This record gives sequence, C-alpha cells and structure tokens, in this order.
Amino acid sequence: MKKLIAVMCLSAVMLASCKNTDNKSNSVRPVATTKPPVTDTFTDEVTTGKTETTTDSGEDAAVTSENTATEPVTTKEPDGMVSAGGRMDMYPAVYQSEIRRIFDETSEKNEGSASIEYALRDLDNDGIPELILKYGTCEADYQIHIYRYDEECELKDLGLFGGGHTAFCYDENTGDFVILWGHMGAASIMYYEWENGTLVSKDHYDFTLDDKTPSYDTVLDEKGVKYMEFVAANNFSADGEIKSWIYYGNGNSEEKEGLYLDYIG
Repeated sequence: MKKLIAVMCLSAVMLASCKNTDNKSNSVRPVATTKPPVTDTFTDEVTTGKTETTTDSGEDAAVTSENTATEPVTTKEPDGMVSAGGRMDMYPAVYQSEIRRIFDETSEKNEGSASIEYALRDLDNDGIPELILKYGTCEADYQIHIYRYDEECELKDLGLFGGGHTAFCYDENTGDFVILWGHMGAASIMYYEWENGTLVSKDHYDFTLDDKTPSYDTVLDEKGVKYMEFVAANNFSADGEIKSWIYYGNGNSEEKEGLYLDYIG
C-alpha cells in the first residue's frame, strides 16, 4: 500500500502542470466518426439493439498504477487511511492511467479500433469524483463501467451499468446519476442512487418518440434531467490517429489531438 500511495503522489505531481481548469459537470454522445459528432447531445436515430442495464458487479476488481515512485510523507492519517487531501491529489493520475489502459486494450483486441467516452461526477459525496467510462468499438458492444477511488487509494470497478445508445445525465433536482437510453423511437430514463458503496437502480421512465414527443430533450426538460459534460475519443484503424472532443454543458465542443486526458484533474 505504501508503494501504491507513493506511485499516485508522484504521478499527481507530474501531471499538475497540465491540469485543466475548465468547469466540469459532464455529458455524453455516441462517437461514430473521426469528425466531431453533431451538436445535438443525443441523436434520435440509432441503428442497433438495446444493451441491458444492470448493477451486477460480478467482475468488480481493484486496478492500480504500475509506475514506481518515492515514499510519500504526509498523506497517511493515524488510522492508516489516506487523507482526503492526499486522495484528491492522487486520483487524476489513477483515472488517466485506467482510461489509457482500457483504450489501448480495446484497440489491441479490435485491430486498432477503439472508442471511449468518460465523465466525472461525485456520486458518493466524498469530495472525490467517480469515473464514468463507456468503451468499445460501436453502439453494439459499448459497456459503461463506473470506478470509485476509495479511502485506501484503490480503484474499484463498481461493475457494468449499461451499454450502447446511452447518454450520461443527472437529475437537477436531486443530483442523482441518470442514464438515458434510446433506440428506434423507444427510450428510457434510468435513475440511480448511491447506496451501500455502489450505485443502485431506483426508478425508470419509459417513453416513445412520436408526433407529441418529437425529441428526447422534450422529455428531459419535463423531468428536470440534464446532460453531463464529457470527453469522447476514438480511433478506427491500426494506422489511424486518435481524436478527442470535449463536449461542454452549454452544447459547444472542442477538438483535441490524441487521447485527451488533461480534462481530469
């Protein structure tokens, strides 16, 4: 554990110079081309089947950085826990390492093709945001996993929470995490609450797009649900270039070269 804490401290210091000062709330769109997706936060037309949403975390695992560093000095509390200040300094490097690992692993398994979308939100109200990560190659195989950086500075994968044709959202009235799913006119708003160290599905609202309900945004506005700000990145071939986009809460987007991770921190 001391070695792990030391790793995170050095990584956080090294990354401090590229810290992003943008305000973050986080949102999501499917990434389908090497050009920035359309400005609509969630498109009405999609092409593959619904991915089942579940809170079953049968593949939960702790993931840690493999870098080495010197011994930290002031992060330990008397009870052996790492202070909130120490965790705040360390989590960006841990999340960046995990995102890069997942992106590279997905690319290696799929002849260079990989897509991710990630967002940050403090779901357990402990001052450290959770990492919400969607990855795969297309809508048909996307998976959404949520990671928590716990009190002992270990990265916990809370499990699978959905897949393709989804957008990360939140309830502006409660602050709770929400996933919007939509496919071929059918849609569902799925609400989650933090309970016993993980997210639990608490409610859902199903609806259909038709003449009376022409868009997802109409229903989201009625329900007080907002899109989160997020970062998307993709590469579609072994000899292609990775492109990233930041999607801001105001609907604007910004293109970045390579796998953009400076958003975290």
